[in-house]
Amino acid sequence: MASADAAKPGSTPGAGAIAGAILLRDTLARTDIDDRTKAVLTKQLRGVLPGLVVQPGGTLDQRTAGPADLTALARSAAVSAAGLDPATTPPPPPPVLWESSGNRLLVQLAGVTAAVSTGAVELTIPVSCDQTGDTPVTVTFVTGSADRPAGGVATTEDHPRGDPVIVENWHEQLIAFAWNILLIATSALSGTVGADRSGRPLIVSTLAADSSGLSVLPMARHSFVQTGALP
Repeated sequence: MASADAAKPGSTPGAGAIAGAILLRDTLARTDIDDRTKAVLTKQLRGVLPGLVVQPGGTLDQRTAGPADLTALARSAAVSAAGLDPATTPPPPPPVLWESSGNRLLVQLAGVTAAVSTGAVELTIPVSCDQTGDTPVTVTFVTGSADRPAGGVATTEDHPRGDPVIVENWHEQLIAFAWNILLIATSALSGTVGADRSGRPLIVSTLAADSSGLSVLPMARHSFVQTGALP
């Protein structure tokens, strides 16, 4: 059973870590099951129970968003990536208008889709402008897979795929937007449950894509102990 004392010799746990441990302990205490069953549940559900504190550099079980769930996750991330607050944005989210050097591009957040293949994540963003009308733009990030791990590294082409009028004028903004979507989505997967000793959300240690979906390996940040004042 979790203890409210999440301290480790030589370190001080944050208030969030202590509060999480208290809530987990008290929640388990209220359940009408024996200690052995509680221990089995805690072990089997490790990594998804709230209040879990992970030691510095420690990891939890891999978390995966399957192909059927990935687009919903990406669309929600796109709202945040566009600078909107999901809590105050009604569904479907409205389009956003980008302006740069006299050019305008309408980005349809509600139409963002995501797909995965072995070692690749593909984000498709519907956009429109006066010269092209409605047209999709696709940004593909190449990353690791279960058979070929690449840590948290991902790379992409210098231009998205789509109408030349769009990709020549907006390639930097579109790649940055897609990358932000991927960061928000994967950070949500890794950080939604569990925390490090300071109460901070877990971060992505490893990113992998294959036919089963987009997977992350959550990790607690490393701790650095101050040994003395700088001169």
